[in-house]
Amino acid sequence: MTPLVSAELTRPNLTQIEAIGAVLRRTIAPVLEAVAGVSPRPTRISRAIGLDKSLASRLVRAVQSSSDLDLMHLVPSPVGLRIFADLSRRYADPASISNLLGATERFEVLLDSVPGGRASIDAQISDSSHVALLKREHIAKQASFKSMSFLLGHFCDVLTTTLFLVPSANGRRVDAIEIQRRIGLRRLRPSTPLVLMSLWGDPDDAVSENDISVDTLDGQRSSDPASFLLSAFCTQPLPELEVMREGEMTALVLAGDPSLNAPSQLTSAMRFRNAWPLEPESRIQSLRGYVLHTPCRQIVRDVYIAESIYPDATPQVSFVLPGPRPAMRTPREDGRRHYSEVDLARSIEQRPVGPQFYDIPDVVNHSAVVRHVLERTGHGLTPFRGWRMAMTYPVSLVEMVWSLTHPSQLHR
Repeated sequence: MTPLVSAELTRPNLTQIEAIGAVLRRTIAPVLEAVAGVSPRPTRISRAIGLDKSLASRLVRAVQSSSDLDLMHLVPSPVGLRIFADLSRRYADPASISNLLGATERFEVLLDSVPGGRASIDAQISDSSHVALLKREHIAKQASFKSMSFLLGHFCDVLTTTLFLVPSANGRRVDAIEIQRRIGLRRLRPSTPLVLMSLWGDPDDAVSENDISVDTLDGQRSSDPASFLLSAFCTQPLPELEVMREGEMTALVLAGDPSLNAPSQLTSAMRFRNAWPLEPESRIQSLRGYVLHTPCRQIVRDVYIAESIYPDATPQVSFVLPGPRPAMRTPREDGRRHYSEVDLARSIEQRPVGPQFYDIPDVVNHSAVVRHVLERTGHGLTPFRGWRMAMTYPVSLVEMVWSLTHPSQLHR
């Protein structure tokens, strides 16, 4: 059969990809209906013609997709389509089978015309298809997790941060109370040194109560990261840990010693004093940046703002390549991406009000940890409004930057 493809298809654009998707939809649907009725289900298709269930499921999801570009991402390969056509001959009329095989050939020519084949087509589709973007991103992030875990020699099942913004004692600034938890921390290679916690800056730089400082929950300034650990919520007993100082960074490190087991749970908390102005100076305000040094399967970051401050603030998140103080660079107001931004899908949900909603699924004792910290810092009864961003397979060594948007500042 001569391919019904023009020479222009040697460099397909989205319109051409979408057109082939429309043809595939028109030719697959009648065959599916002939095999399994007007509402085909994968199980029914598999029983009727002996088709593999995963292949049947892909066919149904493709035909039921909301757009022809989504179909092009979900549809099985030409080999799979031919298997489906051959098994369906005793149910569908010859014309329907012929049309399906013709559309399959057009699909195959499309794939052969592009360097990289299906992966390149999916990359083009992902610019316009949310379904394709999320699936390809998930596959890429999962691969990144596996490779970085091996290369670095360690990983974590779940990493969480819970950040509370509260008024400073001087009445002119805003403090932060932050809880960090690592659950399921493991070394793949016992000889790998593992940084459990790091701290930037010198506490001696803060000489007055109005200076920005990083303190323990009890208000003490310390350069020893071990003083920020909440031992009651860590694996016991903690192994002997090394304090290593390199320039402005002080790190708490589990030595590369096979006889030392990494703590499977590690919880720390600290207070950032006078970190931000009480009256925001611009509509978009930089808040906090996090570089992910430990590969993890899931990350959950919560932000809670005391009801008495920033009344109209809402958070936003961006991802950037590490560089000189990227957390201090606010997002562009025109919506255009900075050259260092990494385009990752993200979703922030507003949390219900009340301490019972501090829980995080599959994170042991999280509400108990939060209540302990809030009561210890005098904020057990402080009302907060909060937001959560959860991500599966976050990308290692990419910085997550949180900012606050203050709509009221637009009119000042």
